[in-house]
Amino acid sequence: MRPHRIPWIAILTLVLALLGSGCSKRAPEKTTVNRLPDVLSYDETPVGAGDSLVNSVARALGPWMVLWRHAYPGFRADSLIFVGVGPAFRSVDVQPLRDMYPPPKENEAAFRILSAKSPDGRYDLIFDGYQCVQEEDGQIDIGGEADSAPLLLDLKRKTAQRFDFLGPGGGAFHWGAWVSPSRFVLTGTQLDDRYMGVRGRVQIYSLRDSTVTTYVTRPLHSSRSASYQAAWESWVAMRYHATKGVASRS
Repeated sequence: MRPHRIPWIAILTLVLALLGSGCSKRAPEKTTVNRLPDVLSYDETPVGAGDSLVNSVARALGPWMVLWRHAYPGFRADSLIFVGVGPAFRSVDVQPLRDMYPPPKENEAAFRILSAKSPDGRYDLIFDGYQCVQEEDGQIDIGGEADSAPLLLDLKRKTAQRFDFLGPGGGAFHWGAWVSPSRFVLTGTQLDDRYMGVRGRVQIYSLRDSTVTTYVTRPLHSSRSASYQAAWESWVAMRYHATKGVASRS
């Protein structure tokens, strides 16, 4: 990605860390990597058509599902596997908005492309605050930190909070959408050590009760997950060009 064979765990880490090159680096953040629970701790059966929460976000999830189908043909929202419900936002330091926004110049395009505003305009969800997207010689370079963490900007209260975190090799946050003014969905990938594969991850966050409900896909071999990675990178490039003119006029 050598004449020598590379252990599968190293290959998986390289696939998931593709985003960690090409842009300037910051000092690494000392935070525990958030990994999936052991696969034996939850039922691997897909939720099917009876999960009301999945049904409520299925339409909003549509664009990400199109990308994931490059690795998992026939994937649907009811193919997801329920992991569990946990607290969200409760132990996160809230910072002044000015500390996070506007972002450094190398992160400006990523904040524009990898983000979604709430329907009422109050919040701006940044899918990955460590990401950067730049154009060099006509090519789109996607890079930044090996870490990955989303940001929630409260434009009314002028606050910002990094509310989740994945360390190097742990996965990445890729895409998100608002379902309502108080609920959003965040998606990405996560390493599954037990199956030596990569899972898609879907997390549904509720601002009303400060909870997150997590679902995953079945594990995929790294060679198949690379198809999703390529599709996502193409989507980022498309978004970059689509929003470039808007940014230059603002």
